[in-house]
Amino acid sequence: MPVFPPRSTLQSVRVSNVAAAAVGLLICTGGPSTYIALHHMGPGSGWRTWVFMYPFAAVAIFGIAALLRTLSETQRPWWQRLPWPMYSVALYVGWALLSATWSVTPDITSTTALIGVGIAAFGCWVGCGLRSAEQIWAVAIAMSVAVCTSAFVAVFFPHQGLMPARGTSPGGEWQGIYGNRNSLSPVCVLALLGLVGVVMIRRTLRTALWVSPIAVLALVALRESSGLTSTMALALVILVAAALPVVWRLRSVGAPGWAVGGGLAVASAGTSAYVFSHLGELATRVGRDPTLSHRTQIWHDVRQFIAVHPWRGYGYWAFWDRADLTAGTYARHGDAYSSAHNSVLEVVLGLGVIGLVFYIAIGLTAIAGIAAWTWRTGSLASWWWALVFAFLFAQNLMESFVLWHSYQWILFIAAAVVPFRADARADAEAR
Repeated sequence: MPVFPPRSTLQSVRVSNVAAAAVGLLICTGGPSTYIALHHMGPGSGWRTWVFMYPFAAVAIFGIAALLRTLSETQRPWWQRLPWPMYSVALYVGWALLSATWSVTPDITSTTALIGVGIAAFGCWVGCGLRSAEQIWAVAIAMSVAVCTSAFVAVFFPHQGLMPARGTSPGGEWQGIYGNRNSLSPVCVLALLGLVGVVMIRRTLRTALWVSPIAVLALVALRESSGLTSTMALALVILVAAALPVVWRLRSVGAPGWAVGGGLAVASAGTSAYVFSHLGELATRVGRDPTLSHRTQIWHDVRQFIAVHPWRGYGYWAFWDRADLTAGTYARHGDAYSSAHNSVLEVVLGLGVIGLVFYIAIGLTAIAGIAAWTWRTGSLASWWWALVFAFLFAQNLMESFVLWHSYQWILFIAAAVVPFRADARADAEAR
């Protein structure tokens, strides 16, 4: 039973595409902007200042142009050029734009939603415009640069790269070029996944030798950041990696795909239900706060806010910029936490149940598409995206990565689009 997928035919890598994707992803980690805002600008440098808006707007403009160019390369009618998951993405960003008409802070909604359209287009381009090898290289390069830079800052400029001194709460963890440890730790895991993908593409001793030091540094940074959410998500990735060879074996002996898929879905749902019903107990066992750094209390408050505007929400990104709405919960928790720390709750808070339907459509498309792609082909690209999406799925349960034009939102969208590309279908037909 093979543990890893077979080595794929080496694809030519367009350096310009990899560079553009890597720069866009690096910008959308927020690290460069956050570092400048925190350490080289005055107080109050938030998401609406130029250091955030200009770079993200540049990524958005590039994303629209790159996607249009990719779609124009085929001669089919435009509605046949779009992988159909893009329609769900279009509905989501369209609803976000429309939410400016009822938003509690419409000036924020209109600006951020317009940039959000371009960021979503960038995600679609990553999913359908880049070759598989280019996607892996882009993630590996962007996240490795972020990890190496963060490690350098944490070691040589600890007054900038570390959180408060050890022995306090949270206590001296690495934050690097970011504003907190929970922003650095997912970058470390994605760097590891990108580097693993690079090794799987090339499979040479030389590649392993230069990749290994960066991978070790990413592991060190993950440990020093003490990011529980990312560590748990990495554990899920390892479980998925262990399960895939079993799935391929079942396929080779003629097991029906619907039965295997149904069994995995039931097992996943049962595991998720158990974990979320015992979060406090599980956190205590690993020596962490049973409230998960007040997340369970935050979720309670956010559900109460949602009940006020359940169908349309408060407007895209709008709620957290209204001090009169957040003052009570911030006072109770003693912290301006600024997000729901759960993407599902965040979407409902901003865009209501209607927006949630579009978001879930994107997520289910990614799950079903990657599962079918992996089952039918067992290709390296499908294997890598299965691991990446497992990580993204876990992260979005504990963090609000639908905000801040996040790199994780870009990869989430790309994961929904990539199984429906022409070359993915060709892999299935060849199998």
